[in-house]
Amino acid sequence: MEFFAYSKSAPQILSGEVIIMSKQSAYFTASGLDDKHQVKRIKKSLNEIPGVLSVSTNIQKNRVAVDYDSSGTDIQKIKNHLQNIGIDAALTENQDHTM
Repeated sequence: MEFFAYSKSAPQILSGEVIIMSKQSAYFTASGLDDKHQVKRIKKSLNEIPGVLSVSTNIQKNRVAVDYDSSGTDIQKIKNHLQNIGIDAALTENQDHTM
């Protein structure tokens, strides 16, 4: 029996192993989210964190959404990363999607 593991790269076939990934979505309000260059910097920076699966932003709502594997990172690491690049972010919601 073969199983597939989700990652940013192409799936790898794992023989005989079951991988349970705890995917979570964290939503932050980020003050000062006002231009495309800042959005690009946020996405680039957060995508460097091991365990981050995707990053999306909404400039109109000053919102940053991060999907991540909680076995690779956590909310505090993501928030610290945002603060290190000068973004004041407050967690507004966190959702667990165990797969």
